[in-house]
Amino acid sequence: VLECAGLGPADLDYLAVSDDIGADGYLTSRRRFKKAQFSETWRRAPGYFGPRLWAMGKYYRRMLLTNRRSSAKRQQRWDELRGRLGDQGFAGEQRSYEHGYAHAATAYYCSGFDSALLFVMEAASFINASSVYLGRDGVIEKILDIPWPHSPGRFYETITLLLGFRPARHEGKITGLAALGDPSAAGDYARGLFHLEEDRDDFYLSPDVHLWRWDYRKRKPNRRLPRPLRPYRREDIAAAWQVALEEAVVALVERCLHRFPDVRNVALVGGVHGNVKLNQRINELDAVDEIYVHPGMSDCGQPLGAALACWAEVADDPGAFRVETVYFGPAPDQDEIDRLTRDYELVFEDVATDVLPARVAQLLAENKIVAICRGKMEYGPRALGNRSIMYAATDPSVNDWLNRQLQRTEFMPFAPVTLIEDAEKCYVHGLKSAYTAGFMTVCYDCTDFMKRNSPAVVHVDGTARPQYISRRQNPFYYDVLAGYKELTGIPSVVNTSFNMHEEPIVCTAGDAIQAFVASNLDALVLEDKLLLKDNNPTLRRKLTGVHEITQKLEDGDQPQD
Repeated sequence: VLECAGLGPADLDYLAVSDDIGADGYLTSRRRFKKAQFSETWRRAPGYFGPRLWAMGKYYRRMLLTNRRSSAKRQQRWDELRGRLGDQGFAGEQRSYEHGYAHAATAYYCSGFDSALLFVMEAASFINASSVYLGRDGVIEKILDIPWPHSPGRFYETITLLLGFRPARHEGKITGLAALGDPSAAGDYARGLFHLEEDRDDFYLSPDVHLWRWDYRKRKPNRRLPRPLRPYRREDIAAAWQVALEEAVVALVERCLHRFPDVRNVALVGGVHGNVKLNQRINELDAVDEIYVHPGMSDCGQPLGAALACWAEVADDPGAFRVETVYFGPAPDQDEIDRLTRDYELVFEDVATDVLPARVAQLLAENKIVAICRGKMEYGPRALGNRSIMYAATDPSVNDWLNRQLQRTEFMPFAPVTLIEDAEKCYVHGLKSAYTAGFMTVCYDCTDFMKRNSPAVVHVDGTARPQYISRRQNPFYYDVLAGYKELTGIPSVVNTSFNMHEEPIVCTAGDAIQAFVASNLDALVLEDKLLLKDNNPTLRRKLTGVHEITQKLEDGDQPQD
C-alpha cells in the first residue's frame, strides 16, 4: 500500500490498527467466547455425541481450556510490525480500534450518506457476533450488540462446511446453489435453527449448529450429513439456509429502521454481506431509499476501516464521501512485461492504443474470451474490469463450459458488467442503489430484455449481480462495452474474475500470462498490448517447460547440465 502511494514509514503520522488488545485481551476474549458457547451447548452435547464419548470429551476440553500460546503469538506479530516500521523511520502515533467499529467506519465514511444505519453482520469479532451502528453528521455510534454465540456468520459458514465446501471462503457457492433448491422443503427446520427473537433485538442460533461446526471441522470424504438433514437434497438445504438468513437479518433491519424513522439509508458490511441475495432483499425494502455495501466487506476491509476511523478522529470536519473506483492496488510493471516478452517471445497484435477498446469489442462480438490485466488492481473480492475475463453473455451454456474451462463449480452463475445508462433497461428498479452496484455487491431482478439478450448472466431465479460502469470510472473498460453495444445492441457482457479456481485473482503480468495459458483463453489485454492465442502457438509449451523446471527446484531437485 505504501509503495503504491509512493510513501514510506517515515512519512506516516499515525499507525491505525484494529483489535490490538494485547495478549491478555486476546486470551480474555477467547475464554469469554468459549464460556458463552459452552453454556449454550453442554446440555445438548451428550445427546449429540451419543456413544462417541471420546469426541464429547475432546469438545469439552476444547471449550474449557484456552491455549495462551496463540494469544501471545498474535501480540508478538503486532510487536514485530511496530519494530520493523520503527526501524524504517516511523515515529508517529499508534491508535487501535475495535473490530466492529473499523467495519462500521468503512461502511459509513465511504457511503456518501449524511445519516445511515450501519449493519456489521459477520461470524464474530473479539467482543460480539455482530453489531449495528448509527452514522450521522460524521459521527458513528453503536446502537446494538449481537452477543456470541448467536452469530449469523456461524450459521451460514456451518452449512458451507456441511455441504462439502470451505467455510469463510465458499459461502457464495451456497448462495448460488440455493437458487436451484426448494426453500419450503427444509425451511421450517432452518428457521428453527436461526431466527430473530420476537421479544428482543437478538438472533437465536441453535446449539446444534455449533456442535456441527466443531464436529465436522475436519473434512472427511463421504461423511454423511447430520441426521436431521439427511432427508433433504443439498440444493433444498442451501435454499432453506438462505431464506432463514434473509428473513432474520431483514427483520432486524426493519426493526432498526422503525426505531429510527428519519433514517432511510442503510450501509452493510461484514462477511455476511458478501451474500448478494441478502443485500437485494434489504435494498427492496420500501423503508430504504438506498443501500451501500462496502466493496471490501469481509475482514480484508479492516485496515481501511482503522485508517478511516483514525482520519475521522483527527480531521476537522469528518464526513461521508464516495469513491468512484476501488482501483487501489499495484499496476503491471512495464519492466516485467518487457522481460516476459523476451523470455517467451510473445507476439502482440499491432493495434494502436486509441483503437484497442474497439478491437476488444470486436473480439467479444466474435464470441472470443478476453482477459484483462490493465491498470491498478481492484480492492476487495470482486474483479471490476482491471483483472477481469470478459465474454459475450448471449450463450446460456457458458456457465457449463467456461466454468469447466476455468475449473470452477458448474452451478455458479457468471455476473454481468452493464453500461450505467442501460441499468433500468436491464434490471427492475435498476437505478436504486446504483452506486453500490458499481462494485458488484447487490443483486437485481432482471427485465425481459436482459433475460432475452443476456441469458448467460441471468441466474435460474431470474436475478443477476451486475457491475455498473461509467466512462468516468474506467474509460477503457467502458469504451470496450460501449463498442460491443454498438456492434450488437447489447449493453452487457460476462465479467468474471481473472483467475483459475482456488487461485488468487491475478496481480502481476507474470500471473496474467500463467492464467491466460492455463485457462486457454483467446486474448489477453496486458496494459496497452493485445496478445492473441492464435498468434502465439508455442506459448503453452514454453510456459509448461518453465513451470516444470520451477516445480523441480521447489521439490529440491537440481537441474541437469
